[in-house]
Amino acid sequence: MGIIKKLVGGFFLLILIGIIGVFGMQYYYENAYDQVPVEVKSETVSGDFFYLSNVLEPGKYLIKAESEGTVEKISILDENGNVLTESEGGKMIYGSSQRFQVRIDYKAPMNVDSYEVSVGIYRLVKK
Repeated sequence: MGIIKKLVGGFFLLILIGIIGVFGMQYYYENAYDQVPVEVKSETVSGDFFYLSNVLEPGKYLIKAESEGTVEKISILDENGNVLTESEGGKMIYGSSQRFQVRIDYKAPMNVDSYEVSVGIYRLVKK
């Protein structure tokens, strides 16, 4: 019975360390880097909508998406349109040594004709 308690305790400790690591990295990138705007846009749309950025140069980027509806996912695409990675939610930090594009999928809110969406893509430059 003692080994099961140690395994369960170790499992929860690893989860806690992972959560602290994620928030620690986010804090580090937000405070140790300047955010240089690359694409910052806002517009009123109707129905489900997706935003596709221009092709971005290699580097580290902070991607923020907001909507009166729901930000379903942020996808990173290579130059040929193949999905490299996806993230659910409206905020993501991504670094690459290859050129890439950002696609953001928005879901319309219920019973609304039009709604506001915004996207901000910022290049992270070491202070």
